[in-house]
Amino acid sequence: MSALIFPLLTELMPHRPPMLLLDRMVEAGETRAVCEAVIRADGPFCDDAGVPAFVGIEYMAQTVAAYSGWQRRRAGLPIEIGFLLGTPQFQSFCESFRVGQTLHVEVTHVWGADQLARFAGVIKDAQTGARLQQADLSVFQPSDLRSALEKMAV
Repeated sequence: MSALIFPLLTELMPHRPPMLLLDRMVEAGETRAVCEAVIRADGPFCDDAGVPAFVGIEYMAQTVAAYSGWQRRRAGLPIEIGFLLGTPQFQSFCESFRVGQTLHVEVTHVWGADQLARFAGVIKDAQTGARLQQADLSVFQPSDLRSALEKMAV
């Protein structure tokens, strides 16, 4: 059986470099997706210690965006913008991600449909399999972006 080849992330989500922090999607299914991120010295947020651990939340949020884009593309729907509402649970077992490290970022749809959803996220070192972070992410994808933004305006 041949490996499934996924589209470029720029075809699945609205993010663009330098704020597209993931490199590629490696798995996707009905309820989960896995993306890879390679930590590079010239990447956003990288300093002498690597990339601070808090950026892991964004890696997980972008993997949710890739998952959503994959599902929408399969259904013949356009890619839509979504929002990270919060991370009610977050644990980090590292202080930073080191240059040269490859991360496997996995998200699993836990509940929700339509506009609101919750995902469980896990980041592992791709080489060792060590769990580096885990979090719950609450997300919102408005059915009418313009109307939602107008309601959010102060």
